[in-house]
Amino acid sequence: MSFIFRSKPATDDITYLQNIEYKDTIPFIPPVKRGKVIKVYDGDTITIASKMPWKDSPIYRFSVRINGIDCAEIRGKTESEKQCAILAREHVDHISNGKIVRLENVSLEKYGRVLADVYVDNVSIGESLIEKRLAVSYDGGRKHCPDDWMEYFMKKE
Repeated sequence: MSFIFRSKPATDDITYLQNIEYKDTIPFIPPVKRGKVIKVYDGDTITIASKMPWKDSPIYRFSVRINGIDCAEIRGKTESEKQCAILAREHVDHISNGKIVRLENVSLEKYGRVLADVYVDNVSIGESLIEKRLAVSYDGGRKHCPDDWMEYFMKKE
């Protein structure tokens, strides 16, 4: 799919908007492939800065959910979950903050955030978290989280 962007609308005619309904629209998936990590919220959510692929694009920020994983929540229900969430955030911060990342398989997740496989220095952040037992696999459906995140993390095989 290619995009044509203009700095000014081709026309100021807005009559086409009169009869548009939700079912007539498609979501906008930003055509972003690379960006600099400027914030790490938790183990599976980062913010990147990037331009769009058109002339004179400003630098935008995008919240990106890392595809294929689920991490403990920073505001989790148990102290164990919160501790593991901090470890996951620290790991992602250590390997990616301030670095250029590559996004693949870019789409939108159910809450409207950018969803992507994220790579730093050709290493998948998601796979790195799973290998360290700081995340579990997640396909966007029902979550299958450990009952005790720290116990799961400590159980290295």
